[in-house]
Amino acid sequence: MSGLERYRQLVGFSADGIHELDLSGRITRINASGCAALCIPDPAAALGQPLVSFWPEAAHEEIEAALASARAGQSVQFTQMLAGTKGMPVWWLVSVHPYLDAASQVDGMAVISHDITEAVQAKLALDRAIVGLHSRLSLSESAGETSTARNEMLDRQLARARLSHRQGAGREESLKLQLGLASAAQAVAEHASQQAQKNEAIGQLVAGLSHDFANMLQIAIVALSSIQDDQTNLNDSQRRLLGYATDGVHHAALLAQRLLGFARAHRYTPEPIELAVIVRDIESFARHSLGAGMDFQVEPATTEWLTMCDRHAVEQAFINLCINARDACGGRGVIKVQLGELIVSAELGSSLRPAGHYVTLAVTDSGSGMDESVRERLFEPYFTTKPEGNGTGLGLAQVYGAVRQAGGFVDVESAPGAGATMTMAFPQLKLPAAD
Repeated sequence: MSGLERYRQLVGFSADGIHELDLSGRITRINASGCAALCIPDPAAALGQPLVSFWPEAAHEEIEAALASARAGQSVQFTQMLAGTKGMPVWWLVSVHPYLDAASQVDGMAVISHDITEAVQAKLALDRAIVGLHSRLSLSESAGETSTARNEMLDRQLARARLSHRQGAGREESLKLQLGLASAAQAVAEHASQQAQKNEAIGQLVAGLSHDFANMLQIAIVALSSIQDDQTNLNDSQRRLLGYATDGVHHAALLAQRLLGFARAHRYTPEPIELAVIVRDIESFARHSLGAGMDFQVEPATTEWLTMCDRHAVEQAFINLCINARDACGGRGVIKVQLGELIVSAELGSSLRPAGHYVTLAVTDSGSGMDESVRERLFEPYFTTKPEGNGTGLGLAQVYGAVRQAGGFVDVESAPGAGATMTMAFPQLKLPAAD
């Protein structure tokens, strides 16, 4: 299991509310406990919303001040009260921490909320008990009550109050331990951020090469156009060859533009998308990427299902799956692409494979397949079975990230010598019927 996936599961296991924010204070990720803490019924609807909007107005000033300190690189703690789901007050110890990139610049924030209601209630109960004991002792003294039995009863009550106080101290130690766990998770996230910066540098290099290649092709296009404009000195054979050359250069320029689009950094922008449209638009580019030795088969979709995702991320994921399939076949074999739908029942659902209706895009190859040890590490960044210099180990990690970011999952079916089928499953989008 990859470090990034362990981090995701670690956040999901935590009983504390964990909210990850961008620099503007908007929610980018939230765990189940975080939704419960702020009484958020729909986690997907909360993404992109300001965290402060889920707190009462009286707490806004304190939260904004804490976020401002985090943007300046400082961690902050404060306590705040919220009304729970049953209307009872719930006290929270809120910790705000900055995420730092490789250059020690703040590029996000983490807000961890720990329920300290029991500790607060225990302290209040202790305070009330001590006040009551002092009051009763004073009354006893004023009335001349010196009974040994009475004093023993009061001593027992005081001992119970002290025990409650010690239990409260134990809860504070537990809180410190959980905060340390959250700090460890933050370190994992920072490591993932550093790896992402390496990916960005590779993308910039590819973009530069694609741009230069496109410029050189433009020179060839202009030269061929000049010859076409003056065909009087050409015979029929030369005109035909000129047409082939012109078509080939124009096609190469189109591929260079597509490659440049893949290399550029894109902001994640989810929108309603039909997977069949994505496959149809990028099929030609995929065929050229795979080479002449591959039999690339795309089964026509009988129905066009919608999903909410980022178009560019899905295009990249599809190309990465096709290239991975080509490499598994050694450059010669069959690749099949199928679109469909999948229903995960509540009984079979899990945190990594939630129940629901999904749109699927499957890529099947006739390659060498893989064993269980390879499948377990398949989506781990920088893991590859290819010889040194023939792979970065980033393609399938991008596939996993794109699908999980859209709320879906990836199924893998494979066995040694039996090829492989990798299925991306995206939540199916149901649009309201028109009036």
